[in-house]
Amino acid sequence: MKIAIAPDIHLNKAVFKGVYDRQYPTVPFRSADFMRAFEWCVDKCINELKPDIFVIPGDIYDNPSPSNKVRGFFSKQLRKLNSNKIPVLILIGIHDVYMTNHALKDIKELGLKSIKIVEDPKILDYKGAHLFLLPYSIEVEQGKVTMKEEFEKFLVKIKEKDDGVPSIFFGHFSVQGAKMNEYADPLQIAKGMTKSEADKKDRLNKNKDDISVSDLDRIGSDYVFLGDFHEFQILKTKNCVALYGGTLEKSDFSEISQKKGFVFYDSDATEEGHLKKCRFIENPNCRPIIELEGNFNKIRDQFNDLDLSKHQEAMVKIKFKGTYNESLIFSSNLDSFKRNIIEKVNPIYFDSTQDVEKKEMKEEADKLEEEIKDTGHLSGDNIMPIVAEALAERVEDEEEMKFMVALGTEIYNEVTKGLI
Repeated sequence: MKIAIAPDIHLNKAVFKGVYDRQYPTVPFRSADFMRAFEWCVDKCINELKPDIFVIPGDIYDNPSPSNKVRGFFSKQLRKLNSNKIPVLILIGIHDVYMTNHALKDIKELGLKSIKIVEDPKILDYKGAHLFLLPYSIEVEQGKVTMKEEFEKFLVKIKEKDDGVPSIFFGHFSVQGAKMNEYADPLQIAKGMTKSEADKKDRLNKNKDDISVSDLDRIGSDYVFLGDFHEFQILKTKNCVALYGGTLEKSDFSEISQKKGFVFYDSDATEEGHLKKCRFIENPNCRPIIELEGNFNKIRDQFNDLDLSKHQEAMVKIKFKGTYNESLIFSSNLDSFKRNIIEKVNPIYFDSTQDVEKKEMKEEADKLEEEIKDTGHLSGDNIMPIVAEALAERVEDEEEMKFMVALGTEIYNEVTKGLI
């Protein structure tokens, strides 16, 4: 049996909503990116992999109120799978539900045999195997039962079904110790960690009320495929292969280093490594992301080192880090640098932030700003330290740098003599 597993497809992705796609100008570009990623996955399955079943373990949508355009797109992809005789199994995910309803009701009400929407825990028999299915139910959403309690109740039914037949488990929930979706942790930032450092730090789920890794071993299945967390990851179980398939596309800058794609299981495959009879199929078409960090020279050098052919129409973020004197150099060059980036990669989204070191330097910079406002220029005493920092980035020899600073000071004093 061959199974394609693609959780967390988040078709109406809600980040950067104010920027619209160039190919589909009525759709936010991140929604269009996730739609294109899902279409790539569907086409890959139809044209190459030809699975016996296509499983989505939750979160078709980013929120339960997708536009008609997004709903129509999803229906079109389901129709393609149906036309190629690939049945689809969809578990409801946490983002698909709102209190008393979920976003897949319209598809469920069509009553198509080849498309099954799983709203509650269920056991299906398919091609000589048991499929154990644990979605995020409306009862959990309403707080009538916790996900852990739902899991324990379902485990009883699974044990009653224990008849030696191979089984595969699919679920949508959080597991203790798994890497959570990477967003900046305000507490870490408050303790002195920069937002950049916090963004790149692995954060593990420490909620003691969630299902544990050892709980997954209790299921008794050889394979456990999960949705909810967005990074592809293999969990440290003892008796089974348990993993989060991750998303098909990168959500934002915090996922810049993650590989995205979907999981393919083949019962006839030879077991290899930790994935055994599974393999991860990477999406080669993710939206390019460029994140440049440091003072102006470092940022410029990082950009110049990129293979620009692989970064066309990228999301771009510039994160200045340095002293206040360096920040003046950065600010004076930012506009022309932006124009250079726009000319070379035509970014769809552009953002820049500044992280200036030391409070006393902020006070110094404020004084410089006031001096410019009052006199229309800076004095030589204030300009030359800035020049010295700029030269330090370019001139390695200390004596040569001192000579150039002295020469610059002499020229400045000569030029401004009688003008001030």
